[in-house]
Amino acid sequence: MDAVAPEYVAARRVLLDALEALTYHLPSLILVGAQAVYHHTGDADLNVHLMTTDADLAIDTRGLADVPEIGSLLRGAGFVPGPNPGRWVAASDVAVDLMVVPHQSRTAKASARAARLAPHDRLTARIARGLEPALIDHQRIAIAALESTDARTFDLAIAGPAALLVAKVIKISERLGQADRQPDRLKEKDALDAFRLLQAVDTAELVLGLSKHRGEPNAAGIAEEALEILRLHATTPRGRIVLLAASAAGGDATVAPAFAALCNDLLAALR
Repeated sequence: MDAVAPEYVAARRVLLDALEALTYHLPSLILVGAQAVYHHTGDADLNVHLMTTDADLAIDTRGLADVPEIGSLLRGAGFVPGPNPGRWVAASDVAVDLMVVPHQSRTAKASARAARLAPHDRLTARIARGLEPALIDHQRIAIAALESTDARTFDLAIAGPAALLVAKVIKISERLGQADRQPDRLKEKDALDAFRLLQAVDTAELVLGLSKHRGEPNAAGIAEEALEILRLHATTPRGRIVLLAASAAGGDATVAPAFAALCNDLLAALR
């Protein structure tokens, strides 16, 4: 526990605060993002401490109840809306991001950023591509605090490693496309998280998850897009995603060739 960054401890505490507020809606929530990645990978034999400064939750709207209203619950727990839809900021300045996949957003407007979840607050969740596989590829776990003084636990769905890999790759690709205009949005840590998944999770388990995605059209389409991105940018030690991960690992010379080799192993196993 002493190796866990204090920012990560705070992020978990705020996640639990949000889950406590949203207890009634827990069946519709899925943990995604770095906290879900670290559940599956641990340290993954890297000399880089696990660290994240927020929490990410996907909302599966298929069973989402109209009441109690999500915005009111979060405000009552001390959260305030952030600068973007779906970002809820605690008094500690740590945020929880609520996200909805495009096909559940109830809007076809290409420029829309907020999901239409009325009667819930119009700022409740933002639209996010890449999380489609998480809606069908997840398991329930007991999520607990990272500090001994906090005894809270919640039964929560957590995205499977293959779903998380897809989400990370889609996110990285979108940020690469925006890098010229918004270089600050490109996070090297996202690429390192993708490497953690490839390194820590058996290729056979990733293949099983990706095979599951093929059974649902929205998940299948986004998963295939992610695999094509890996083919283009992560199958050689000089690939753009590979280099981002190596940089995040402090220039560790083993990361780039290992990332490329693991990616090639995965793609070969899928063939």
